Amino acid sequence: MKKKEKNGTNGNNGTNGPAMVWLRYFRYFRLFRFSPPDICDQVEIAALVCDLCGAAGPTYVLSTERLDGPLVTCRACGLFYVAPPSREPGAVSAEMVRLAGRAQELALVERDVEEGERPWRERMARERLADLGRFVPGGRLLEIGSSTGEMIAAAGERFTAIGLEPDEANCRIARARGLDCRNTTLDEARFPAGHFDAAVSYHVIEHVPSPRAELRELHRVLKPGGWLVMETPNIDNLWYRLLGARWRQFIPDHLYFFTPQTFTRLCEESGFEVRELRSVGKSMSLRLFLNRLGRLHAPTAALLRGACERLGLADRTLRLNLGDVMRVYATRRASSPTAQPPSANAA
Repeated sequence: MKKKEKNGTNGNNGTNGPAMVWLRYFRYFRLFRFSPPDICDQVEIAALVCDLCGAAGPTYVLSTERLDGPLVTCRACGLFYVAPPSREPGAVSAEMVRLAGRAQELALVERDVEEGERPWRERMARERLADLGRFVPGGRLLEIGSSTGEMIAAAGERFTAIGLEPDEANCRIARARGLDCRNTTLDEARFPAGHFDAAVSYHVIEHVPSPRAELRELHRVLKPGGWLVMETPNIDNLWYRLLGARWRQFIPDHLYFFTPQTFTRLCEESGFEVRELRSVGKSMSLRLFLNRLGRLHAPTAALLRGACERLGLADRTLRLNLGDVMRVYATRRASSPTAQPPSANAA
């Protein structure tokens, strides 16, 4: 009788093959996190509804403590989202602050590092404003997620700029600089229809409970022909495929992850015409870069940060484009957005 083989084709439990050698290597460096299969039983995956297309029953992808629930992907349109995404209509600001707090608890975001990054945020604000200037010379500008106000401060010479920031501490800092920053979300602000010439939203759409609802409101407050600029992680990239749960964009307050295709669909069905979509980079200090490296392997990052501080290199500027962040420019069409999918309404 032929001897029964287990977990391999060569009778050695599959432990000596090349694939297992690489698997042990990746496990050693903790690049992948393998979740027990029963973790997705905690969530009724089959009952979840896609915010983009309304389809139910997504596919389970992975689980990690870095996210606020299992990551799933829509079988119909390919949208990635955290299950279950919060769709409660009230207390949105408080929920966004709670999830940001979880990122700090997990040491994925360090407040002292973020506060020290202000000169580089100001540099990025000037770069983003110059890029916006290719399409919009001036007028009324709205920034969603304005943080401590670097963008609306830079825009002040050309625009009448208003910022929305759900984090009260950041909002106070912006107000202390004499900026028009409001401690609220877009849905709660209730601006008049057709009020703004342009709206910008850098790394916000992945945080909101419903991207479709967010864009419908942006369509309402923008003038016909007004410009919308959004920046968000792009999950269709080499780093996610290589690192899995250790991808740097997996943090608790990220609820949605787009590809260029799903991001374009969101815009088009929300009443916008996409004019440009491209990969973008970021200027940052070496200190912040090593802080983000800690999301991959904390001991190595800590060692490098110590050496960096001793050598006085922490304030050196890096310009990185890893291909996992995209920016879209779109114009508001006069027509109304596509109706919300019936099943999504029901949810």
